[in-house]
Amino acid sequence: MSLHKYFDISILKKIKTEYDFTGNSIPKTEGYYIQIINIDQERQIQSTNPVLMNNVFYEPNTFQNQPTCIFSINSLKMLCFYHLHQKVDSSIGGLFERYGKFIARHPWKTVIFVGIINAALGVGLLKLNPESGIHQYVPIGNTASKDQKTVETLFKINTSANFNVQSLSDLGQYGEVIIELKNGNNILNITNWKHIEELNDYIRNTTIEDSSGNIYFYSDLCARSSNQCVVDGSFLLESPFTSDMNKGNITYPPYNLSTGQTVLLDRFIGNVVFVNGLIKHATALKLRLNLQSESFDLSRKWEKKFVEKLASFKNTDIMVKYSYSDSLSVELSKNVTGDISVFSVTFTLMIVFACLALMGMNCVDNRYYLGLAGILSTCLAILASFGLVSACGVAFVDIVGIMPFLILGIGVDNMFILLSGLADTKSDDCVETRIGKTIRTSGIAITITSITDIVAFCAGAASVFPSVQNFSWYTGCAVLFCYFNYLTFYTGIMTINEVRVSKQRHWFTCCKTKPHQSLKEEGKSKTVVLFCGGAPRRKREEVEGPIEKYPKILLKKAVLSKPTRIVIIILFVGYLGVSTWGAWNFREDLDLRNLVSSDSYYYNFYDTNLNFFSQSFFVSFYAKSEIEYRLSSNVLKIETLLRKAKEDKDILNTFELSWLDSYTKSPEFQNTSQSNFILGLNTFLDTRGNIFVNDVVIRNNSIVASRFHVLSKSLSTSSDQASLMVRLREITKSSTLPVFVFSPSFVFFEQYVQIVPQTIQTLAIAVSVVFLVTAIFMPLPVLILLVTVSVSMIMVGVIGLMQIWGLTLSSVTMIHIVMCVGFSVDFSAHICHAYAHVSGENRDARVSTALDLAGGPILNGALSSVIGIVVLAFSKSYIFFSFFKVMFIVVVVGAMHAIFLLPVLLSWIGPIYGTPETEPVNDKIKHSEKEEKTKVNL
Repeated sequence: MSLHKYFDISILKKIKTEYDFTGNSIPKTEGYYIQIINIDQERQIQSTNPVLMNNVFYEPNTFQNQPTCIFSINSLKMLCFYHLHQKVDSSIGGLFERYGKFIARHPWKTVIFVGIINAALGVGLLKLNPESGIHQYVPIGNTASKDQKTVETLFKINTSANFNVQSLSDLGQYGEVIIELKNGNNILNITNWKHIEELNDYIRNTTIEDSSGNIYFYSDLCARSSNQCVVDGSFLLESPFTSDMNKGNITYPPYNLSTGQTVLLDRFIGNVVFVNGLIKHATALKLRLNLQSESFDLSRKWEKKFVEKLASFKNTDIMVKYSYSDSLSVELSKNVTGDISVFSVTFTLMIVFACLALMGMNCVDNRYYLGLAGILSTCLAILASFGLVSACGVAFVDIVGIMPFLILGIGVDNMFILLSGLADTKSDDCVETRIGKTIRTSGIAITITSITDIVAFCAGAASVFPSVQNFSWYTGCAVLFCYFNYLTFYTGIMTINEVRVSKQRHWFTCCKTKPHQSLKEEGKSKTVVLFCGGAPRRKREEVEGPIEKYPKILLKKAVLSKPTRIVIIILFVGYLGVSTWGAWNFREDLDLRNLVSSDSYYYNFYDTNLNFFSQSFFVSFYAKSEIEYRLSSNVLKIETLLRKAKEDKDILNTFELSWLDSYTKSPEFQNTSQSNFILGLNTFLDTRGNIFVNDVVIRNNSIVASRFHVLSKSLSTSSDQASLMVRLREITKSSTLPVFVFSPSFVFFEQYVQIVPQTIQTLAIAVSVVFLVTAIFMPLPVLILLVTVSVSMIMVGVIGLMQIWGLTLSSVTMIHIVMCVGFSVDFSAHICHAYAHVSGENRDARVSTALDLAGGPILNGALSSVIGIVVLAFSKSYIFFSFFKVMFIVVVVGAMHAIFLLPVLLSWIGPIYGTPETEPVNDKIKHSEKEEKTKVNL
């Protein structure tokens, strides 16, 4: 039986100290009684030494026949949580209310002071340090980067004399070109070679000029080996190859050059059709013109000139796709920078929406300027955060460009929550009292969401990815300033506006205005009545906009109707099932094509390169200390290491570059002594071992470092690339030799190893913070559980729908996921916070009132957020477009949880013990000097 009852608090405190709440024992205290006032039956019940059974107290004289339930232990526990909530709300809420009243007493001083602070911090923009490049997405302090530094320390390469691509510690400098026929036919026809040779001459004649006026051709800056420019694929232009081509005698993929070397043609000839090991048809050729790193600046200048010239290359038969070593970074930055300009469009849309949503026909109680002030408060926060973080030396990376779009959504959401709280205050109260009550309720609501947002970004700032770190610093700081501005600058403007309203002044002219009815009675025209009449509102419906006023009527009917509730639950169960499937299949990957615009020259090049040519890469095993290579045991260990590597499913077992194997099989090999071994090795390297000249470091008649090379198969997916790197590292760990494995590509692959644990760590921290913050500000178990579960469900939904919408997990989308954790709690916290602070005789009544208070702001906030990002749906940048997708998902899913799922659950299991602020007829809190009585549901 469920009865509304009042308990004497002093007695309950005595029960808490004397009764075992686990239900194990009850003391038998003489004369001890429990007094209950039964409101439904208007009678007083007293019981001496009540009986406890199954955690429920019964009157002993009725226990054997028809026991009368007095109260349950669970009710007492809930009452404890209620009192905790009451104390928290009284202390924190009281503090916020006093603060709000303080601002209301000094509005102009607050607005001016905070405005100056924001502007002063914005001066830090002068130190803004834009930073672009693919390195933003590489983990800091990763193993590959450390190994790269070790390689650079151990091996010094002169690329102007001894260039070998497998010996580079990075990807080098180069200009790369893919050649195709415009008609798509077979390119391996001698009639096409005149066009290819024309292109080759066109490229080689590309010149640059230094500051002294010196002219440099490609031949002056090219990487060299054996005094020849190293052009990967140059054999395609030589007569032995064209002769084999005319004979139809080109083997594939291994092809023997006239020099005796064997090359793999899948790296140079693309989209191949071959039969019995011979090429029959191909549509693309690829050449790479390598440049020397010793003249870095000149080489980089030549690379840019190379792109500029090829952009204007014209030929009737062939088409050319091209790139250079820094194309990805440059095009990525260009792509993002171009789309940042659309922020002005978003800014305009947000102003229009906010003003229209708040502007009414009441010329006195009109909130038009409050809409403008909300946008201004948010923009000042963005300015201050940019200035402060830039002044602290944090680089402005490409991904930070999406931050203003996010902060606009958060800021406008704060604005609608504050205005809803203001509209809910009593119009008869003075302005200071109304502002105080607004900050007491809505101020705490935006505090909960702001803290969770800030801590979520703090967790992101601990990431090993520079892009995630810097984005989190800028965005977390912006959320902090946004919160600060709304509780100071915007609250001051609200006060100024309310003072104007209380004096019945026109919103535009500030002249004294009469109510509509008075003007009508005076016989004024309809135009004058419409545009000049008005009065302070008497109830909240008078200032609510259409989005606040009408949808919530339908919402209340939906969530409070039993059949509709069942439908809502069924739909959410289906949504959760689909989302869980999507989240389970969510994969990690970063397609480099997505980082640049689809009309970029690099996009076209990379797309063709990925689809037509092998994506294999060299992998090297480094011995980083002295090893006695003369000993057969060490030779066996090296051979075993390389054999295990070539047994891997993603390593070619037919390719190996081992100076030791080649030397021991050469006529120069000597092993009678250490000095003879080194003497013979030097002779070998100087004569027939030029390809190994960069692989052995000899000092003081001893080998201090060396390396051996293998070649991977074509790997195009990030998971395969990362898995191979991890497996090869395990192989080196199993060796007793002082070796490590490295490839320049490993530096980029590192993100695929780190991204999953980093994302899980960030999500775990953020969801834990949601739980803790909710527990602090709303210490009611059911609400804590509902908010935490809701945020978890939203995150599952976001990740699952990301997979369905074609997104993958990468260092780019990880930023979006971090953002979602903070953003997903906003709507859920608002509806639960509203429920905890409204009155009602039952759960349904409370849900209805909570939707009145928070439903409108949630819908306005969701709609404004969508408007703020809608322009990004047309972005050519993957960073911006993926942000649009994720933000759209989290806003829609988060709003659906807040206005449908949570109200239904609250109407079933929401706490219904009293509220700390209201005194309804059936839900009041009594205070006196001797006693405090409170309501409990049994």
